[in-house]
Amino acid sequence: MCRMTFPNRIQVTETMKTLHDLKHKTVAPLLAAAGLSLISGASYAADYPERIASEERSRRVGVGLDEVSLLSRVQGPGAEKIASELLSRFHSLPSAVHTSDRYRKEANEKQISLVSDEGWHLQVFADGSSVRYRNYRYLSETGAKLARPVAERFSQEQLEKMGRNFIEENLRDLVALGEDEQLVSFFSRFEVTGGGSTKPGARMDPEMVQASTVVFTRTVGGLPVVGGGSKIAVLFANDGQPVGFDFDWPRYEKTGQAQKVLSLDEIKKRGQEYSPLKADDPAVKEVHFDCGYVDFGARKRDVKAPVQAGCLRQAAKKSIIDREAYARDKNSGHVLSASLDYFPAGATVEPDAVWESARKPEGTEPPSAGTR
Repeated sequence: MCRMTFPNRIQVTETMKTLHDLKHKTVAPLLAAAGLSLISGASYAADYPERIASEERSRRVGVGLDEVSLLSRVQGPGAEKIASELLSRFHSLPSAVHTSDRYRKEANEKQISLVSDEGWHLQVFADGSSVRYRNYRYLSETGAKLARPVAERFSQEQLEKMGRNFIEENLRDLVALGEDEQLVSFFSRFEVTGGGSTKPGARMDPEMVQASTVVFTRTVGGLPVVGGGSKIAVLFANDGQPVGFDFDWPRYEKTGQAQKVLSLDEIKKRGQEYSPLKADDPAVKEVHFDCGYVDFGARKRDVKAPVQAGCLRQAAKKSIIDREAYARDKNSGHVLSASLDYFPAGATVEPDAVWESARKPEGTEPPSAGTR
């Protein structure tokens, strides 16, 4: 069961028969929060060194700055314009990422969808700064025939190079970097089939990689953007063909205003107020903690709110519900609960209508964790 209340909090509770390594399971709720709806199924995930270093820094010093520049998002060119541009850009290309004249159009105030009976699907959201493309036919027909053992999956280095090449050749103008901004490797995800059967005594099916995804994020002034905004993902079949991509990439501008930032201790105190999984609970394991700018993405953000400092905290808790089953098998007899929370790091919190911990309830100021 997965329940989303606000974009800054996702809570997941799952009764586990087999508990996989948490590091490999965390990608699913993270992608949900990031607005990157990639293909479903079991997965392996691996962080890039840049993400590991960012989280290590955050655990030591929090944001690591006394103040940050508040950012504003520049209005995008519009979903209609971007849909038309991409339809033309990829028209009749020989690669798996292509479009054609055969499609039906579905549109509302939130998105434009172009769906083809040839198997491709293009979606453009909000102001045109968020896009999703998939070639489902290639994935299901050709891609399935190319499945390879997990040990033979693309390396992190290969995926990063392939992803950067695709972005440079196809999306460069749509995901341009501003002053003092960088495109940074974030994590990879590998879609896997196979594994153990639920039937007693049944053999395990070999685990085979069906597709691989590399995800990039953006840093501004050296600080990462956490959340669904400023993310690019490129999906590859095992022959190296790109078969899909996502991006959520607004253009940022400095507002001319600065925000004082809380110390790490004060940030953790604020996090204790909001997270349902408390840091002092010995059954809770912190999986991810990263601080920087927070942007929830085009489909969830308050367009009037500035991009401000904040931290992401993902935690998991294992609760024993059947002690006899757990005593026999440590992978059974328990419930795994997970929470992905975002909380502001500014000494003064800028109001944000969709950010639960930054809203102004009934006209009052957001709750405070003290001042510097």
